[in-house]
Amino acid sequence: MHVVRKKITRKIPDKLCISFAYLRTFGRLPNLTYPKTFNEKICRRRLYPDPVYSILSDKVRVRDYVELMIGKKYLLPHYNTCRNLSVKTYEQLPESFVMKCNHGSGYNLIVKDKSRYSYATLFNKSTEWLASNYYASSRELHYKNIKPQLIFEKLLLDEQGNVPKDYKFYCFRKPGETPVVFIEVTHDRFSHYKVDYYDQDWELVKVVEDRFTTGKKIAKPDNLDEAITLALKLSEGFSFARVDFYMLQNHIYFGEITFTPTGGLKHFKSRAIDKQWGALFDR
Repeated sequence: MHVVRKKITRKIPDKLCISFAYLRTFGRLPNLTYPKTFNEKICRRRLYPDPVYSILSDKVRVRDYVELMIGKKYLLPHYNTCRNLSVKTYEQLPESFVMKCNHGSGYNLIVKDKSRYSYATLFNKSTEWLASNYYASSRELHYKNIKPQLIFEKLLLDEQGNVPKDYKFYCFRKPGETPVVFIEVTHDRFSHYKVDYYDQDWELVKVVEDRFTTGKKIAKPDNLDEAITLALKLSEGFSFARVDFYMLQNHIYFGEITFTPTGGLKHFKSRAIDKQWGALFDR
């Protein structure tokens, strides 16, 4: 049934597909002409993106922007970028790394021990990713013109040997007003995924439904203020952008910039919060 529905929806126009997904999730249709809520505005962005979104959503091309705006030291070291995985590239990779694709979300593989991943295994997985059309499934138009590439980055691990927490900075701006930032912290994103939200004073705030959260406050990162400053710098010029960092061992590493988080299908705790976030930025 899922496969059949997927084939059918691929033939439906973007606006209709987005509206149906919204209706299926929330039980009502979105206002895409005059959006008021956060989710509605993000859904509209999927249809009418700023052309620069394509550049900054490309996990390869965005590195130049990050280096220009905040400096190379915040970039994750990377080992190679290529159109396909050759034997030579595979042999030159270190014993641990992360394999990613640049043209969408969900294309990442944590490799802690290369000896457990043959060339054929990585080649087949990467070929599958490279051949996929992320725009066709997500209907986020700014991904349509990103040319698929592979990128191999340094694997970051915390003191327990686990993938570190992701710190996602939601940066809102309105003309003449002070920017507003909320921070989403992800826990165990590859196993028991949970998120919590904080304001700029590092106080827990209720944003999404309780089933997605731990509700347990963690220690404020020592370099939080620096991270907020960097996130605002990278999101400068946009009414809204989410900037993701890894923050560990007193160092900040850039993750990605996202302009349409959750595709405008975020499960807010209430519609009132959805409206409050929507009021923080224009389209």
